[in-house]
Amino acid sequence: MPTTQHSPQGHTHAHALAQRHPQDNSEAKDLEGGEAGNMPNLSTLSLDELKQLDRDPEFFDDFIEEMSVVQHLNEELDSMMNQVENISKENESKGSHLVELKRRLSDDYTALKTLGEKCDQLNKKYLKKSEEYAPQHIRELLQIAASNADADCDRHVEHFLNGKIDVQTFLNTYQSSKKISAERKAKEERLGNQLSALERAGI
Repeated sequence: MPTTQHSPQGHTHAHALAQRHPQDNSEAKDLEGGEAGNMPNLSTLSLDELKQLDRDPEFFDDFIEEMSVVQHLNEELDSMMNQVENISKENESKGSHLVELKRRLSDDYTALKTLGEKCDQLNKKYLKKSEEYAPQHIRELLQIAASNADADCDRHVEHFLNGKIDVQTFLNTYQSSKKISAERKAKEERLGNQLSALERAGI
């Protein structure tokens, strides 16, 4: 593209020359096909016009710029530049959307990880409670409690025989411990029978 200021008269003259086409059939036939049909036929120019093209750079630039093939190439170049600009904007928009998706994915992953940790903690608590309330575990606890109550009874007897407690205190404490022992043994026995029944039933 010319960057210097051209005179309107020279530009108009160059435009007219660039758009000039051969008039006779022989010249038209020689220029058929390809881009030749868009090229001006220099043989139609006068000697003065050819000399002006040779000695005047501005006139030559105008002549080239006004050629239809050059104009067509310029239009294609502008079109491609617009396409590149549109693609660049589209990619930029997609890039921003991708960044947002990555951020949301990271947030979702963090939330999911936190939820997984909470579920793991709750599962451990559940397993612990399940073990605590398991029938076999309860039976073992009842056996231990009954054994402790029997030990209390023996201790009360020992204290009475050693004169550490009077008769009434002995009777009250001994009967209380004996009652606790009997209740826990009864519960343990009943639970044991239920577990045996379930085992026989294959449950």
